[in-house]
Amino acid sequence: MKDLFEIAQIVTPHKLRSVELFNASEGKSDSMIQQLYDMLQEKSVEDDDAAAEQLYGKDKSYSGYQKLRGSLKSRLINALFLIDLKRSGYKDRKNAYFEAYREWAAAKILLGKQARTAALSIMLKLAKISRKFELTELQLDLLHTLRVYYSTIEGDARKYKAYNQEYKLVQQKWMEESLAEELYLSLSVEFVNEKATKRELQKQAVESYLTVKPALEKYDTYQLHLCGRLLEVSQFTVVNDYKQALEVCERAIQFFEAKPYSATVPLQVFSYQRLICFLQLQQPEPVFEAAAYCGKYVTEGDFNWFKIQEVLTLLHMHNQHYEEAAVVITSAVGHRNFESMPQNVQESWRIAEAYLYFLQSVGALSEKWVTDFRPARFLNGIEVFSKDKKGMNIPILLLEILLKTIDGGRDELIDRVDALHKYRTRYLNQAEDLQRSNLFMKLLLYLPKNAFDKAIVLEKAAKDWQCLQQMPIPLASQPFEIEIVPYETLWELLIGHL
Repeated sequence: MKDLFEIAQIVTPHKLRSVELFNASEGKSDSMIQQLYDMLQEKSVEDDDAAAEQLYGKDKSYSGYQKLRGSLKSRLINALFLIDLKRSGYKDRKNAYFEAYREWAAAKILLGKQARTAALSIMLKLAKISRKFELTELQLDLLHTLRVYYSTIEGDARKYKAYNQEYKLVQQKWMEESLAEELYLSLSVEFVNEKATKRELQKQAVESYLTVKPALEKYDTYQLHLCGRLLEVSQFTVVNDYKQALEVCERAIQFFEAKPYSATVPLQVFSYQRLICFLQLQQPEPVFEAAAYCGKYVTEGDFNWFKIQEVLTLLHMHNQHYEEAAVVITSAVGHRNFESMPQNVQESWRIAEAYLYFLQSVGALSEKWVTDFRPARFLNGIEVFSKDKKGMNIPILLLEILLKTIDGGRDELIDRVDALHKYRTRYLNQAEDLQRSNLFMKLLLYLPKNAFDKAIVLEKAAKDWQCLQQMPIPLASQPFEIEIVPYETLWELLIGHL
């Protein structure tokens, strides 16, 4: 049902306006389509089985439901071409992208129906728009069609040569953009579900950037510089060198701000990267300024909005502004778009929510923010990041120790000591980037090893506690997402709770 949810969030009742999606004259069939659409808007059903049960008293395999579902999906997709995109928040290049591709679809249909004059007028207009907004792929398609038209239909040698020459130039730009995109995607795919530092990828990042650097100096197109400058940033972020990464982000933002149109996507991307740099460099004031800047280019509830909120959560947590962090976390987890986010994004927020529950349990929060949290359900429900052994699985295991220490699972934790010790030795002990996490897990394991006797634990942990304090976050090089709450704070809260 996720496909229907996503389309229904775009084709909202407000945007439909004059679009006649449901026809009362069609009778019961349209009435039931309306019911299913309302269920999606109200999110009153979680999946297809629930919708089929409510409408027909059967499961999703029932042929009547499948036909109804298909009819609604077809109508919603058709409505995408009719709704008023300009009123939906799209503007400048983003709006030009949607409008241009919609008109390009119309032009292709007209060409197929032999309405060449009507199609030509649309294509000539789109050629200007695609140049202005640097829609290279669309521009290439248009020039290809125009050179065919003026060669085989009009027989206009002058216009054919002009469009053919422009086609070859744009084709070269498109090839450079395509290469830059491929190199960036080959690098970024390694970090979507794994947050562990991967120093071995620095060579790949450097080589990829050097490959596209000549094109960056030759062309100034939107897509080329978006992917190319992300490769430039990646040289430093893969090894957590946030000082140099920040310099690249500042240059990229200046480049896209100078465009003759509003380049919202790259400005989002690089301002988000700048947010992370400020966070890791322990510069809280610029973080809030950068977040406000970034917020100008995002819509509440979209993917990038959730990513910005993650950084703000970490900032509040690291500065012990727990009430502010609680507001951000509960707002994100309770957002109507939360369930439509990718699994890895949802899990990041579930982990943050678990830390909030810990803070609440040890009295660091003045009121209850998390009311329906079950530690066992949380620990068993993380599927993606549980495989990220040198990344986001670390805060999950740390939470297991923290939660079982305060929530009556101490006997179970004692039984897990050997397994947790082996994990620390195998994945953390020799990892240069994870020494803060290694030290903190070592500190936590003193608890079950010494029957949670506070005095004995403090005595035996003294040396490692001192080592942790001598390695503050700015000196560490671990991925920024791992340490949701500073380990020193967690240790002091836990010891105070014993």
